[in-house]
Amino acid sequence: MYLKHIAVKNIGPIDELSVELPFDVNNKPKPILFVGENGTGKTVLLSQIIDSLYEIGSELFQDIGKHHSQGRSYYKVSGGQNLRIGKTEGFSIVQFQDFNNQTIECFDKIGNVTHNDFKLLNNNFKLTPNNKNDNQKISTQLDEDIKEKLEMEWRTNVHFYQPAYRYEEPFWKNDVFSDIQRFEEQKKYSNKYGRELEIISSIKENKSYIMDLVLDFSVNPKDMVSLSTWNNINNIIQKIKQNNNIRFGIGQRWRGSRIGIVEVDSQGKFIKEILKSIDNLSLGESILLNLFVNIIRHGDTPPKSSEEIKGIVIIDEIDVHLHTDLQHKVLPTLIKLFPLVQFIITTHSPLFILGMKKEFGEDGFELRNMPNGEKISTERFSEFEKAYKVLNDTKKFDDEINSKIKDTHKPMIFVEGDYDTRYIRKACELFEKIDLFNSFEFFDADGYNNLNKIWDHKTNLWNALSQKLLLLYDCDTKISEAQREKIYKKIIPFQSENYFDRGIENLFSKETIEKAIEFKPAFVDITEESSKTVRGIKEVIPKKYDVNKDEKGNLCNWLCKVGTIEDFKNFEKVFEILESFANA
Repeated sequence: MYLKHIAVKNIGPIDELSVELPFDVNNKPKPILFVGENGTGKTVLLSQIIDSLYEIGSELFQDIGKHHSQGRSYYKVSGGQNLRIGKTEGFSIVQFQDFNNQTIECFDKIGNVTHNDFKLLNNNFKLTPNNKNDNQKISTQLDEDIKEKLEMEWRTNVHFYQPAYRYEEPFWKNDVFSDIQRFEEQKKYSNKYGRELEIISSIKENKSYIMDLVLDFSVNPKDMVSLSTWNNINNIIQKIKQNNNIRFGIGQRWRGSRIGIVEVDSQGKFIKEILKSIDNLSLGESILLNLFVNIIRHGDTPPKSSEEIKGIVIIDEIDVHLHTDLQHKVLPTLIKLFPLVQFIITTHSPLFILGMKKEFGEDGFELRNMPNGEKISTERFSEFEKAYKVLNDTKKFDDEINSKIKDTHKPMIFVEGDYDTRYIRKACELFEKIDLFNSFEFFDADGYNNLNKIWDHKTNLWNALSQKLLLLYDCDTKISEAQREKIYKKIIPFQSENYFDRGIENLFSKETIEKAIEFKPAFVDITEESSKTVRGIKEVIPKKYDVNKDEKGNLCNWLCKVGTIEDFKNFEKVFEILESFANA
């Protein structure tokens, strides 16, 4: 059974929302991610879906939902407290389709709502409200034949919800305050589901499940079905730990911890113990492990590969407790292990979204913005991708800097980019100052921000150096020149009469750039002169020249190949800085 369509009107912060769930050309479900600030209705939306699962499940099994003397309690509280402020009626309508193409519907309405109100958001919706000014919650009444098939579908596939308040007990918690780890025999009854529909904590159930698998091996070492399931759960821990040479290991009962993690060789033979107990996983790793083992456990009747498991998994705030690598790298790869599971997810994490884009491609999943559910692209998160790259590169950058300064005894010059070094070298060749260039060690800092990082370096590294260090900024950088210990900050002087107003290319004259444009117009982007009137005063915006960002390297190659002393004459300003630094 898959969710096909959900629509909500005037519930919580949601004014009006209608979302048709995405499927690929082979009718496989695409993961769908709902994003938005706190208070935009992400959890409210999920509550409508999980409530409908409870309604359907309670028609199939006796052990779904809470029962009392008057009947069964609803999972989600209904009534006017759910309405959007200032509204007198509202509703949610949910439409599923089982694997026999049977449509199953649920609605929860408050106030005077008509069938036409439903059809405005889902034209194919069949259930009809009573048109009275009251509360009403109804699901499709299933005949016995359909009910029997759907009951079998629920038993053989996964349907569960993991709320944002899920948790797993930490290993350091005293046993008297924790659930005792035990291997339990689970009895199956014909009219009972026997599984959780809402999973808050599942470590106990999953430990028992893993021990069940080990018992199956003991009874029948050649049981290939159990071996496939064993490989499924080991694949999950390998993805989480990003290590393909590990698996679960089972210890003796007297050790106090039965399930650990071990390293194995290429034939799967034990090498050494990595963790004595899976309780020693970090909280984020433990939550991920149990979330995806839950899918295998729920889909294990009968056992099947992760690629064959079908159903619906709903996860609120999937990124909670997860480190950046787990969000960005690991989580998308785990989701991809289950191509037939419909993942319905809320998240606050741009890093997770960018990881999904990398793993699934732009069209392999769907992103919806709350509270109105409009479809958006991942482009809005591109700045976070840059921030993530900076985060990952910071330590690498620091290590490279430390390595470079240990390998040279010359005074060091860090420039904003490799093109700066190439232009300065060419100018030195033309003006017969190559000895000046060779007296320094030039380094590409990859941007002015990294020059700032070097200046702000918090260790005593610079005091320990015997050589001097110059941070040479392009003309457009807004910093003040300064000097501290053996480190200097200097800015290449700005040439106001030239075309370009940024970068080292500002040093080239109009005449030189005109020659470059004549050779290849694509080198330069030109914005023609324009005007605007502000508060009655006309303002002229002058013609503007910029180096095309995709042609910077080609322009550098051309100028370094054909440039003359006249073209590079303004680099005398750079020579003055280098000579002053050499003599400091």
